[in-house]
Amino acid sequence: MLTRDRILQAAAEVIKQEGVSSLTLDKVAAQAGVSKGGFLYHFGSKDALIIGLLNQVMGVLDNELNVLADGIDARRGAFALAYLDYVREPTQAATDTAVSILAAAAVDDDLLDSTRETFELWQDRLRHDDGLDDVVALLARIVGDGLWLIDLFGLAPPTAEERRKVIDLVSDLIGDHGAARDLISSAE
Repeated sequence: MLTRDRILQAAAEVIKQEGVSSLTLDKVAAQAGVSKGGFLYHFGSKDALIIGLLNQVMGVLDNELNVLADGIDARRGAFALAYLDYVREPTQAATDTAVSILAAAAVDDDLLDSTRETFELWQDRLRHDDGLDDVVALLARIVGDGLWLIDLFGLAPPTAEERRKVIDLVSDLIGDHGAARDLISSAE
């Protein structure tokens, strides 16, 4: 494993085990088995480390969503279905992403700029590239993000059956564009 990757993995472990307030350059360097100088060669500051951690986990997540979307046999809504499939079951990857985002928010909200850009790209892809009605695209994102936050904080999590039914309901709306339009029209 490359030194840079070891440092990022060590930072994630420190945050998970001790919380973001315990994230120090010395702790991360010790956990990664590198000198402070070695750490500073790869990351010039704590902010740079957190941005690196965010970029790494968001890149992995983006890749996973793309792989899921590419494997879905649908002309319309493939990315939305992938977004929902990603949260179908609570996973460690979602927790790792959350740890990085929360660390950045706790240190300095401005560190989330690249993550905001990624979420904006995903929202644009849901709305424009997926061929979905804007409301259905937004619903897919809200359900995906909501389940992810529920899992992260343990906020009255739904049962596995409830989770499946919610994801299936939104997936059905994505697949049946006419029914989604009718539902949206009746709500207006």
